[in-house]
Amino acid sequence: MSPVNLRRSLALGATGLAATAALTACGFSYPTDRINNPVAGVDYRNGTVEILNAVVVAKQANSGTFVATFVNSSPSKTISLQSASGDNTAISTVDAKPFTMQPNTLVNLAAHKGMAVSGTFALGQFVTISFTFDDGENVNLQVPVVADDGQWAGLDVATPSPTESPTVGTSPTTSTSASPTATSSG
Repeated sequence: MSPVNLRRSLALGATGLAATAALTACGFSYPTDRINNPVAGVDYRNGTVEILNAVVVAKQANSGTFVATFVNSSPSKTISLQSASGDNTAISTVDAKPFTMQPNTLVNLAAHKGMAVSGTFALGQFVTISFTFDDGENVNLQVPVVADDGQWAGLDVATPSPTESPTVGTSPTTSTSASPTATSSG
């Protein structure tokens, strides 16, 4: 190989290596390194108890059902929800039934009829709900109010469906609504 061809080959090889390094380097702390849940609900992942895909599902304004998945990420500690409350502005009452989570398990509220909430809120609004756990952890979440439709259909069990008036001479009909699907905990 002649000296000119050798230099040309080395230059092309060096250029190829530089281009490869530049095109394949992602660096650090880029969005591909972060958790990405493209969902309408909000997530809280900063404590021992994680709250995932939290929303208030509503058929109408001022009343709805809070649903989320609570995950006890402790490998050894059983944790219980002590209370849930609204901020006394948009959410005035939360009908929270305390529950206990064994280590490394989850509770999907959609499978347990959620928590009824009421106040002065509308679809599309964000409302604040606070949770207190027996390990001293307190979580304040701003969650969206979503329509009881699509992926959320049938999850607002706190708000009665509008009923039609029976016509004269007929008996009222009963209807069934979709029930939430249960997920297993493990």
